[in-house]
This record gives sequence, structure tokens and C-alpha cells, in this order.
Amino acid sequence: MKTILKYDSQIQSFTIALFLLSFIFIKFFSDDIISKLIVGEFFLIAIVQYTNNLIKFFSKEYIRTDSRYVYIFLSSYVVIGFIILILLSIFDIAKGNIPLRHFFELLVISWMILSPILIIQSLLISYSDKNLNNEKPNI
Repeated sequence: MKTILKYDSQIQSFTIALFLLSFIFIKFFSDDIISKLIVGEFFLIAIVQYTNNLIKFFSKEYIRTDSRYVYIFLSSYVVIGFIILILLSIFDIAKGNIPLRHFFELLVISWMILSPILIIQSLLISYSDKNLNNEKPNI
């Protein structure tokens, strides 16, 4: 696990670069293939960033900065809300409840606004962790 966390900033940079590169391929591939690829890459970025930041948050080796607290709070809001939305749609709970559906539509809009911010924030946290670990003396 330490190896993955050691190369966290490079892993995140690579997944984000793949995601951005996919937008260039929109001209060359059919919309169906590229849209599935972009959604898959988006969730890959989310999984990599959220798990790595959770591990770092609960690790004693990494400093709990304000930025990390904000990231964990906002990303947990997105992840927990997404899981609740999936469960509600699987069990078809919000089918006839219009106010509940409107509430979850607002949640999705907030996720679309938060997602790019969280991606950039996680990348900045990762580079900050890398710089702090490079400055630590090896004992």
C-alpha cells in the first residue's frame, strides 16, 4: 500500500490525463463508445482519489491539513449521496415522490459542480504530500 501512496500524485496525474485525452477522441470514435469510456474513467478517478485520501486521512504518517478535512467532508458527501441515490433507484423508493426526486436532482447538480473542484483539490493535496515526504529526513 505504501508503494501506491508513494506514487499517488503520478497515478492521479495519469488518470486525469487519460480522462482529458478521452475528450480529444470524441471526434474519432462513436458517441456511445467514448461516453462509456469517459464515465468509466471519471469513476476510476473518483475511486483512486477517494480511497487514497481516506487512507492518508487515517494514517499517522500524513498531516491532517484543513484542505484534507474539506476534501474528505465534501467527497464523503458526494459518495454517500451517490450510494443513497443508487439504493433508492434500485428499490424504486422515490418513484412517486416528486419532492424527493427534485431533492436528488439538486444533489446531482451539486456533484457536477463539486467534482472538478474535488479532482483538482485531491491532486494538489497529493503533490503537497509528495513534497512534504521528500523534505522529511530518512532515519
